[in-house]
Amino acid sequence: MHDLRTFLEVIRRERPREIVEIGRRVNPVHETTAILTKLERSYRFPILFFQCVAGSRFPVVTNVCGSMARLALALACSVSELSRTYAVRCMHPVKPRVQSEAPVQERVFTGEEVNLEVFPHFIYHEDDAPQPYITAAIVVARDPETHKSNLSFHRLMIVDRNTTAIFMARGKHLDQIYQKYESADEPMPIAAFLGVHPACSLGALYTGSADTEEYDIIGGLQQSPVALVNCVTNPLQVPADTEFVLEGFVPPRSRVNEGPFGEFTGYSTGSMSCPVFKVQALTSRQDPIFQDIVSGHSEHLLLPILGMEHHLIEVACAVVPTTLSVRLVVPLTAFVTLEKQDDSEPERVIEALLASDVYIKQVIVVDADVDISDLRQVATAVALHLRPDLDVYIHQAMLGTELDPSCESADGTTAKIGLDATLKTRGRVVKNRVPKQLLDSINLAEFLHTA
Repeated sequence: MHDLRTFLEVIRRERPREIVEIGRRVNPVHETTAILTKLERSYRFPILFFQCVAGSRFPVVTNVCGSMARLALALACSVSELSRTYAVRCMHPVKPRVQSEAPVQERVFTGEEVNLEVFPHFIYHEDDAPQPYITAAIVVARDPETHKSNLSFHRLMIVDRNTTAIFMARGKHLDQIYQKYESADEPMPIAAFLGVHPACSLGALYTGSADTEEYDIIGGLQQSPVALVNCVTNPLQVPADTEFVLEGFVPPRSRVNEGPFGEFTGYSTGSMSCPVFKVQALTSRQDPIFQDIVSGHSEHLLLPILGMEHHLIEVACAVVPTTLSVRLVVPLTAFVTLEKQDDSEPERVIEALLASDVYIKQVIVVDADVDISDLRQVATAVALHLRPDLDVYIHQAMLGTELDPSCESADGTTAKIGLDATLKTRGRVVKNRVPKQLLDSINLAEFLHTA
């Protein structure tokens, strides 16, 4: 089975050092974040399973996807094979299957029975809003024109027993779907589910065209159909083996102040006006586990990388087929390696990538012999290959994200930058090289004798 519980059992059995069971009572206001922060500062990134969280009867698990090694385990491959495995399986989607009964509907609350205040009241950072957040929710909606379903992660700020604010990034698919409903003056039915296997999380973060069915992508990633069940109160479908489902709708032209909230950038977004989510039903397993993602920490940063890199390499290869790799090493930044054929190629890649995603603000292009996972090598290429008057490209008035702390526009409009740090044919320099045949023949053991 591909559910959260099965994955946790695999971790406990095969990698027990990667999960920490915490039995003592913990405070959801700052304390769980502080524990994870202390672990990360000592370069430890385990799953944390909190058995007792103050104010809630549900156990909590966080940092499930907080290491590339665990993501590789979830897809049954090695870390070195992870990117390729993701790409190949996304090219072979598997249709879901619908079943009539599901563990996630063992408990059903509707109407006046709905009470979101039973959830742990998580507040992560010192300057966050005093209202609690749900951060691991995957939202499903359906386009009213194409009838295609869309999955995406969204933070939900609990307003009262049956209402949350929902942050939708401008220009992303859920925002586009909502604009269609709002233009027609109709509510947008949605369902938010949480407590899933990492393959489900990775599939929900797939970056592709608006007509992509992410349930099919998840099926491809786990190499088996996703088991779905019909919602109780609306026409959508959700994974049968998830832990919780919130069903309801987003009314048109209804807003509430949301935030401040510390985001993946490491900075607070400040307060903003967001649509509201009216919850009509809450369903769950009999003994559900509440899944949490600590904002701005390892899991939050790692989860989107595979999907975004897969999308960006496709975009780059469409304009320059000799693109070798794309890596997202720091927020809002793409590093690109090219097997460059001519000096016009880096600019074409830069323009394509900056326009491709609101979360790409700067692009740095380097030659094939630069290891883009090594920041020192990238910085060296920028210092030695780039002329600021010729190789820096600034694009004004592009759609970015309001989560960028440098963005002063309410709609996310900003300037973006590209750096061509490849070695130019206009120069006459040759990089230092040791003859390859000699380098390959050297056996250090023959030269480095120990007493």
